[in-house]
Amino acid sequence: MFPSNIPAGFSSPLSPDKLLISKEFFEDLAAGKQRTVVLYGTSLTAGGAWVDSMKEWFDKRYPGLVTLINSGGPGENSDWGVAHLKEKVLDHDPALVFIEFSYNDAHDKFEMSLERGASNLHQMVEGIKSGNPGAQIVLQVMNIGWDAPNGNRSLSVRPMLDQFNDNYRNCARSHQFPLLDHYVNWKKLKETTPEVYQSYVPDGSHPTPEGSLKVTWPLVESLLNDSARTAGN
Repeated sequence: MFPSNIPAGFSSPLSPDKLLISKEFFEDLAAGKQRTVVLYGTSLTAGGAWVDSMKEWFDKRYPGLVTLINSGGPGENSDWGVAHLKEKVLDHDPALVFIEFSYNDAHDKFEMSLERGASNLHQMVEGIKSGNPGAQIVLQVMNIGWDAPNGNRSLSVRPMLDQFNDNYRNCARSHQFPLLDHYVNWKKLKETTPEVYQSYVPDGSHPTPEGSLKVTWPLVESLLNDSARTAGN
């Protein structure tokens, strides 16, 4: 899936020990039941080309059965995520929710502590579990930034990005949620072929459609494919 100038290994499928979306979700779809998927996060969700590919994946595999709602908030962090959980997520009665806010939680303009970021994620998780007990949750950590020539200093203003990402890794581990760690692939790309990485993230933060589809989407697709296959679909 990657062009020849990108080292191998970025689009590899999920390892066998990775947690998957439980089979009930896909069994319901196979039985013809309508289901809603909500994507919740920052502009990396709101404007990510991987979202369109997810919609295409569901439309092709389960035509007419999945309503996909992109509830990403450009420029928002997990404070906003907690405040708007009901209207943006719970009111849609989702069967599956993807969450990512660590990229903006790490921005120094928000003066977000690691503890508050972790608490906000906990509140969102508990809010979903209590407000919609049947919903499944997938956590994501997104791409790494760089200080592009536009002056936004996307990397420098996020000195603790990996620690904020750890909030999601730790939460996924403690709750046994699937985790899509896109940061690992993006960091590897940045370190091995920086010219390709910079062309894929020209403004320092937001992947181009090509970058999103070549680095972010394959991991999402692997989760969907492997989960559906485990469910016998």
